[in-house]
Amino acid sequence: MITAADLLDHPRGRRFCLELVRGVQQPDSAAADHLGGLLFWAVHHLGAERGDGHVLFGVGGDVLEEPAPEITSVASALAAVPLLVPGEDDVVVALESAAESALWWQPADATDALLSRAELRPALTRIACWAVDSPVVRQLAEPQGGAWTVVFDEDEQPHHPSTGQALRDWAQELRAEVAAGSPGVASGVWWTTPPWPLVQTTRAPFPSAGPLALWAVEDSSGQERARALPAPIDTAARVFTVDGPDDWAALCRRWPLDVTTTTRRNDWQLATGRQGTWVLPDWSGVAAEYDVVHLTVAGWLRTSGDAVTVDDHSASVVAGWTPDSAYYLTEHRPGTGEREAWSRPGNAGVWRRLS
Repeated sequence: MITAADLLDHPRGRRFCLELVRGVQQPDSAAADHLGGLLFWAVHHLGAERGDGHVLFGVGGDVLEEPAPEITSVASALAAVPLLVPGEDDVVVALESAAESALWWQPADATDALLSRAELRPALTRIACWAVDSPVVRQLAEPQGGAWTVVFDEDEQPHHPSTGQALRDWAQELRAEVAAGSPGVASGVWWTTPPWPLVQTTRAPFPSAGPLALWAVEDSSGQERARALPAPIDTAARVFTVDGPDDWAALCRRWPLDVTTTTRRNDWQLATGRQGTWVLPDWSGVAAEYDVVHLTVAGWLRTSGDAVTVDDHSASVVAGWTPDSAYYLTEHRPGTGEREAWSRPGNAGVWRRLS
């Protein structure tokens, strides 16, 4: 389960709260319109102060800029917005928006910076308590039922190495990258997931919305069509569950791979503000003792966006993960069920099953 503190203390949780409360508002809500206007100008001015390069455009010419609202006004508007009953679509769309805010190659955006302000904490506490009391949010955080593999149509490749070979290749290439080093400030590989083509599965908390891998994709490419295949559950599999930062830190301490000399140092420093030694799990080593590593939805909300302290000298991040992802580190028998086709035309609205 997740608590209000889980949401309030971490950037993805705060963003989920904001996106969820905005998503349930009625189109004619004066309170929601007022909040939206204040948030727009607060984020715009904060971004300008940070040098984010925001430019305003409007129909027929430039928009007349309004002054930055007082943070107390934003807090009051957030405290006044109605808390309506969220539906399943509201929840998955809010989770998707929270995942899209994961910018591991640059500083957190101005919205996340605004939500971290202490002045907004009381208003956000009200929303976080409302969120965790919702049955559909609880269902999201504790999904039941079978798992699915998702393949976006443009991503499918006919040939790929075995799981063991993929892990060996990944470890060899990464160690070569570490040895070569990265001169200067550069961006590169920033994710910490096991490598392609290891099998990734997620569950479908709401059958009408499909597996979470359709939705909560960090750095999504805007896919519009996908196929989902039921994945068999191996009850004998050795599973390492990441339910929060302590679990991720334990994984990194047990199988550390120092990547400080790679471009990850620059990306993760920008994203978290931390300087120092960086590590990630050596998945080729983890595979010797575990078949699966599973990041729960709660684990993602508690961990993504933060620097995770591993020991007195090093830290790590959970980057590029979809909530509820289970990666198979050893060979996994593919499912034999019928594939479902899913579509979201124009990369807008909600994913819906075609067959």
